[in-house]
Amino acid sequence: MRWPYPAKRVAILGLGRTGRALVRVLSSFGLSLFLSEKRMLSEEEKGFLFRYRVRWEEGGHSEAPLECELIIPSPGVPPHEPVLREAVRRGIPVISELEVAWRLARPSFVIAVTGTNGKSTATALVGRILAAAGRHPVVAGNIGAPAIATAAEAEGRPWVLEVSSYQLEWTERFRPEVAVFLNFAPDHLDHHGTLGAYFAAKARVFRRQRCEDIAILSRELLSTLAPRARVLLYDEIALPFGWGGSLPEHLVLDLKAAFAAASALFPELTSTPPPFAAIAPALRQPHRMEYVGEIRGIPFVNDSKATNAHATAAALRSVPEKCVLLLGGRHKGGGYEVLAPLLREKVRLCILFGEARGFFAALLSRWGIPFEAASTPEECLKKGFQAARPGDWVLLSPACASFDQFENYAHRGRAFREAFGRVSRMLR
Repeated sequence: MRWPYPAKRVAILGLGRTGRALVRVLSSFGLSLFLSEKRMLSEEEKGFLFRYRVRWEEGGHSEAPLECELIIPSPGVPPHEPVLREAVRRGIPVISELEVAWRLARPSFVIAVTGTNGKSTATALVGRILAAAGRHPVVAGNIGAPAIATAAEAEGRPWVLEVSSYQLEWTERFRPEVAVFLNFAPDHLDHHGTLGAYFAAKARVFRRQRCEDIAILSRELLSTLAPRARVLLYDEIALPFGWGGSLPEHLVLDLKAAFAAASALFPELTSTPPPFAAIAPALRQPHRMEYVGEIRGIPFVNDSKATNAHATAAALRSVPEKCVLLLGGRHKGGGYEVLAPLLREKVRLCILFGEARGFFAALLSRWGIPFEAASTPEECLKKGFQAARPGDWVLLSPACASFDQFENYAHRGRAFREAFGRVSRMLR
């Protein structure tokens, strides 16, 4: 791979998973790297930066990155961060890790999947379909390894990327041959500021496509977008015989979008699709409607990946009867009205936790939904079990980000799973 920019002094904002991958890859090009982290760095992180000869600052983003010729913010750094605003004002290029990875890589083609909900499932499904067809895809992005970490591996192979609005907002030339925009609902307003800015970031997945490329979206989204590429409406395609079965509607739509993407590049899949059994495991994503166990006949389900109201709404539609809903975290600022009718229909009691307890208490009081508050995962689960009736579920589907108490939704899901183990031993 060759470094595609004239810049030799590069600043990276944030030392999370993406920041580390950027350091590893970019250090191989002989660049002068500077890392800026808002929090305090651990001794392990300082050692990591020392090994790669990266200068660094901690405890906040100063103006030091502005001395560089190029700035690459990690996905979680919001565009309103003062150092980014000042960089834009001065004309210093700001680009995303996704953009850098795309310019470095030489895949056979790129399939990019975005949307408010279902991105991980649809991306995993595309990967499974292509793998079952013998196409040896590399699956990366928001779903697992950062794109930059797989740029070399993807050479000459299909590159299937889950791309978030955070990753898309600083792209310039990123052009996937197949772009999938699954759906759109209010989310990430704390990051983007407005619903319009959030939508515009998502829509950038189509921005650089050409007429020979393929844009896959729903008829509802087509009413607000006019892609230059050839349009396929995934919600109107037919699945191969034997695919889908009794899946919930949201998973059927994810499956349709994935099949549309794979078969758009390989039309032979429509006549000779892989067996459904080969791709079905992709429908079982960690922390997405994941069965944890039972206590005295009451099932406990981990849906920690539901970080917004629409994801929790999909989860509630999947509940066969009633549930006790564990709700909370760091709320997204809006879009929760969609939950009101489902809460009245499906929820016996809400257990509120995290920063958003007061926010939801006010909302649920207005809607007439019963609730209690809890402080720890164990307390949430105990109260959930006590309130549940035979046939009910206890469902963790928080409709919120996890960053008030946890590193990410996966950490939250693991914490509740571990708490279930402790609570189940106490109550059995």
